[in-house]
Amino acid sequence: MPERFALLFQRHLDSLTRAWLDAVYAERRTDLQSILSHRELVEHLPDLFEELAGLLDREAAPSEVERAAARLRSYSQGRFQQGVLIDEVARELMLLREVLTDFLWREAANETGGDIRELRHTLRRANNFCDDLIAQTIIIYAANFRPSVRTRGSVWPPPRGPRPN
Repeated sequence: MPERFALLFQRHLDSLTRAWLDAVYAERRTDLQSILSHRELVEHLPDLFEELAGLLDREAAPSEVERAAARLRSYSQGRFQQGVLIDEVARELMLLREVLTDFLWREAANETGGDIRELRHTLRRANNFCDDLIAQTIIIYAANFRPSVRTRGSVWPPPRGPRPN
């Protein structure tokens, strides 16, 4: 089924969003609900779910998962500009991982003859995706504070001055 997860996430986008919002509102270690409007909290979710669905449908390799998280760097940049603390963004993504894990387990249980090995691979890709989003967040926050912090994922901000030949 080439677009199984894309269709699944589209069909359940509202319930996934509600489950995630409930988790965010119940989380006492963040202040997201007072910092961000409802729209600001959820506007990135369709893009995240769409990207993740594509990765799961293609059975993407870890390097492809990493590139997908880098394409979603604007999410972390937005949170930084909105004044959200780095640990709050990490917590937000950990809650997303919990919601996704519960959802994927539930969907696997609903499928007749669900293959536990397939579920394990799906959960591994979803977890890697969330881990890479957290890594992108660290890179964004590190890049926006001085002094510049060198990372393996990118050199940001890029060095100033003429480019060497």
